[in-house]
Amino acid sequence: SSSSSSSSIVQQSSVGERNNRLDAISKQILVNVDHLDSIEVTNILWSFPQLQFRPKDTVLAALEAQAMSQVSDFDARNVATLLSAFAKLAYPPQTHLMRRLEQHAYTEIELFDSQAVANLFWAFAKLGYKPGVDLVQAMEGCIERQIESFNSQGISNMLWAWNKLHHTPGESVTQAILKRTFDLVNEFSPMGVANSLYGFSKLGVIVPPLLLDLFEKRAGDAMAQFTPQAIAISLTAFRKLNHPLSRKTLDGFQRRAVALAASTKPSEKTTILSSLDRMGVTPSRDLITAYEAATNRAISSLDSDDASELLWALARLGHRPSNSLFAALEEALATHINHISSDDVAGVWWALARIKAEPSVGFLRILEQRTFEVQKSLSENELKDVRWAISKMPHVDSNLFSKLA
Repeated sequence: SSSSSSSSIVQQSSVGERNNRLDAISKQILVNVDHLDSIEVTNILWSFPQLQFRPKDTVLAALEAQAMSQVSDFDARNVATLLSAFAKLAYPPQTHLMRRLEQHAYTEIELFDSQAVANLFWAFAKLGYKPGVDLVQAMEGCIERQIESFNSQGISNMLWAWNKLHHTPGESVTQAILKRTFDLVNEFSPMGVANSLYGFSKLGVIVPPLLLDLFEKRAGDAMAQFTPQAIAISLTAFRKLNHPLSRKTLDGFQRRAVALAASTKPSEKTTILSSLDRMGVTPSRDLITAYEAATNRAISSLDSDDASELLWALARLGHRPSNSLFAALEEALATHINHISSDDVAGVWWALARIKAEPSVGFLRILEQRTFEVQKSLSENELKDVRWAISKMPHVDSNLFSKLA
């Protein structure tokens, strides 16, 4: 124990010393930024995310200004690399620079290779910037011409980006992507599987059943590397694509989810449970027990959305939480009651009635008050859900039903 503690202190000290050195380097960059050329600006920006270090915004702003003064000097790869670096640093450049780089990319599009095109689309999506139609069409043409050079990550990045940008690709480039996906399906990472399937589902692409079978096999082969996020997205996508998973695959997903329960976010738990339910699959007792235990341990970190959505997901399954978990969810909801939206208020009422819960009098009074506060925002269907729930719960104030118009 003493050795482990000492090791942790040394590690923290090393990280602190490293960050101090990088801060010092950042200050030197700030002093000399006016002398940097386009390649140096790009390489410096790209280095920060690789080092898992985010400099101060003043440094990023100075590099952004220097990039603006040299836009015409950037080659195709550096345009994509520069924007990818800004995206990874969660630093959206000013619109003026984005437009200048977009225009420059259009003039250089014939020089973009497959990686640069994929990175550019990904960066635009990550930064929340929708490029113009002319550039998008040029990029799609570039994709078709170079489709044989795309790797699995490039394909999944493209599909993820198109989904984020709400862009529907042309039929010819879609078919090219599908054909290349067939060739590379055994090389996709777990997140690549998840993002590709979800991208196809959101874009309304008709995926051949054989390709879905191959994706399912790939998921099974790579199951030990799946993260909670990849499990949640994959299950959602398979469901949206109307692909029935085999019992073996479903069991594999659930066993992996159990193993990762402690590191699974509340929203991911909700998505996994609700996806299984909507597939007509009853989650295993081991999975529900693991999620209950993990949620109990992390209850202090739950916000109103987390608590209401998890309660709703368990209610959809007809599963009544353990007394300790229900008390914890009730406490989380009460703590964040003023942040619960009208649709979540209706969902909480419905869930309480569905699992035949017996909430505390104190919580009921708080929920009743919040219901009155959001009453005018409730849709007709939400009002029906609330009224139905009240009629099923004997402990609720009998006057509440009549007060809800």
